Amino acid sequence: MKRVANESESGGGFGWGFLVGGLIGFVAGAYLASGPGRSQVDSLRSRTIELTSQHDLPNKARAYAERARSAVNDPEHPVGKAVREGVAAARRRRQELETRSANVTDLTGNGTPEA
Repeated sequence: MKRVANESESGGGFGWGFLVGGLIGFVAGAYLASGPGRSQVDSLRSRTIELTSQHDLPNKARAYAERARSAVNDPEHPVGKAVREGVAAARRRRQELETRSANVTDLTGNGTPEA
């Protein structure tokens, strides 16, 4: 009987903690929504409207895509170097896996054509 009473008492602590945590979260959210974060939200909203209302957006996207292509194709650009190194590493890894797969197939006899 005593054990049952202890379990019911500990459950009340969770409930109170949940309630107090919810209240603290509500107060913090209300403060941030009306406080210093409000000007940032308004600024972000106006900037988003400004960017989406521009009719030159497709041309800007093409220009950025071209800049990215030139960075990737430039042998001296760090992005281009990283892309080439990544492609070379992927090719080496693929070759290793294909070789390993062929060796396993040879050992098991599965996948080889029958004569």
